[in-house]
Amino acid sequence: MAFVQAGSVKLEYWEQGSGPRTWVLIHGFRSSSLIWDGVQSHLAAAGDRSIAISMRGAGGSDETPDDEDYAPAHFARDVRAAVQALGLTEPFYLVGHSLGASTVTHYVREHAGTVSGLVLLAGGAMRPRQPRTEAERAIWLQQIDEYPGSIDRAYWEHEHSGLSPEIRARLWEDWQHVSKQRQRGARAEVPDAPTELEPTLRSMEVPTLVMFGDDDHTVSPGLSAEGYLMLPSDIRHLHVIHGADHSPNSIMPQETAEVFLRFARHLEGITGK
Repeated sequence: MAFVQAGSVKLEYWEQGSGPRTWVLIHGFRSSSLIWDGVQSHLAAAGDRSIAISMRGAGGSDETPDDEDYAPAHFARDVRAAVQALGLTEPFYLVGHSLGASTVTHYVREHAGTVSGLVLLAGGAMRPRQPRTEAERAIWLQQIDEYPGSIDRAYWEHEHSGLSPEIRARLWEDWQHVSKQRQRGARAEVPDAPTELEPTLRSMEVPTLVMFGDDDHTVSPGLSAEGYLMLPSDIRHLHVIHGADHSPNSIMPQETAEVFLRFARHLEGITGK
């Protein structure tokens, strides 16, 4: 574990491996960078470098007080500040899981030239999910208020069963300390940033792999497929993992890493790198 000063916040990150290819890995809603530990180990074994960043409010990263600080658009700005501070001057591969898929799509909207390839893992169609009625909002806020006692521990353990017991225990502790601001912020609006990412997907120029499990109980596989179909046909790639739920990165990290590597090797074969 190390820390990087990303603008006004200090962010925790975990780095593994070394080599000419670098992966930047961004976690989802209530998770932290530890969810990538197994994937990072397999990428390192293949000769790749990876950096998994805990967004503000996650793991050991700084917390800030306002809900909108935890919106994907603000996370994307933190990612930009972090990669600059880490000296990533060559294009890298950028991966976002779940809510992290929105984060990395916001990032590419502003900084496409810094990314060799994009991976959207279980990200859905990335539409805003504001409660439509006051009753829905009340239910949503109640769910936040009841957290973390509302976690189904057996389901959580299954979703992270591909991680080592030590990493799983530490990640569980990270989940226990997710602030209310961070949970509300996932749906917060940010000035000067779109809440609707469909136009960004439809105009995407960065080669993009959409990847999801066909047994995803958190984000419908149909929504992730819809997001894939929004992308221009000449840059989009698709991989569906049979039998996987929402988190292939922590259920089957080796298979997930192998898909990432095949995607990169395919792109580099095309460009002659």
